[in-house]
Amino acid sequence: MEQNGPSRTAIGTAVHRAAHLLLDEDPKILVDPFARAFAGYASDAEMLQAIASVDMIEFPRMRAVFTLRSRYAEDELDHAITRGIDQYVILGAGLDSFAYRRPDLVASLNVFEVDHPASQAWKRARLAGLGIAAPTHLHHISIDFERQTLGEGLAESIIDLGKPVFLSLLGVTQYLTTDATLRMLRDVAVTTAPGSELVFQFVVPPATLARDEAALVTAFAERNGTAGEPWLGYFEPAEMERHLLAAGFSKVVHFGPKEATERYLRGRGDGLCMPAYFSMIKASIA
Repeated sequence: MEQNGPSRTAIGTAVHRAAHLLLDEDPKILVDPFARAFAGYASDAEMLQAIASVDMIEFPRMRAVFTLRSRYAEDELDHAITRGIDQYVILGAGLDSFAYRRPDLVASLNVFEVDHPASQAWKRARLAGLGIAAPTHLHHISIDFERQTLGEGLAESIIDLGKPVFLSLLGVTQYLTTDATLRMLRDVAVTTAPGSELVFQFVVPPATLARDEAALVTAFAERNGTAGEPWLGYFEPAEMERHLLAAGFSKVVHFGPKEATERYLRGRGDGLCMPAYFSMIKASIA
């Protein structure tokens, strides 16, 4: 990520969420009316014109990925709230808009956006320019993971680490080395209280995929590498489960393309579908 603003991928993620609202059929997987403005576009027409000028890789399927992973995380958060969890930590928040989209939940839920200081500064300046005030229960935690652990960063906030929290980590692990991802997972396990839950997405190794699906992963990795944000980390689901259990997690629930299709995509008229590289896990702290 550039030190003077958000990552290219954070903006791209917001663009895909906004495009889903404009281009795909109802019911929407995720309704994000803030995404286009957060990404820096003044109008739908301006954003669509920008999209048309770029070769978007597998644009419909990527809209499904970027909306569905957030929808799944937020649906699981809803379940956690019914069990009494009232703290939500968004790791690598980027241009996430949950705190602005869900005033019904944020009124009684403390939301902590964790990200690099430069990314957070850009986002907050963007929101100020748009005249959008941050919700009262939204808290920003700036962490440079090259210099701080999650525990150190959270210790400086008002979060109550003696109570369970719900955490999400979406679209981040492929940009980290394997060691960095595993270190972060261990950090989550030792920092949070029993009963905490983590939902995160990761990319499976291209070598485990059919040729066309492997080519898709390779294309994304090459494009992001050219843009200075290479894909570094891949995990097989069974391998990731072993790492989580070793770190102290339990109750590992896998959520891949099959589960995503059954839960969110079955019967859609627009044909949105998931790439085979997509994999998510929900894990609890024992």
